[in-house]
Amino acid sequence: MSNMTYFDTSEPDPPHPLLTWSQERIGLGVPVMDGYHQEFLSILAALGATPDGVFVALFKELVRHSHEHFSQEEKLMTETGFPAQREHIEEHRRVLGDMEAMLERAEHGRLALPREFIKNHMPEWFQLHLVTMDSALAQHLKITLNLE
Repeated sequence: MSNMTYFDTSEPDPPHPLLTWSQERIGLGVPVMDGYHQEFLSILAALGATPDGVFVALFKELVRHSHEHFSQEEKLMTETGFPAQREHIEEHRRVLGDMEAMLERAEHGRLALPREFIKNHMPEWFQLHLVTMDSALAQHLKITLNLE
């Protein structure tokens, strides 16, 4: 007789450490950006632990949120003459394309790669985007809009 288990009895993996919101560690000091980032991380963390039956619906919400989030940032860039606007928008378009490609796979029942993308790629992408592009935008907005 085999000790093989035919279903997963393990606990879900804990959220990626980069998915825990902290104003001190992640906050940029621009309320609109911090609000979108907090919501983004909340959806991303939930996706990592969600069952297959609701994964696609929540992934769609992440894509919808990201379109809104990026659109708001891009509006602020345009209104304030952000010098690195083109590069920042190109990065938004690139990651949205990646997200939409993974969502399409998930919608066709192929969940393994989208789950890996959500679990490992997106937290790493967000951290890098935050400390490079979004930090520069936040500094620009603080000066331009006199937020400090």
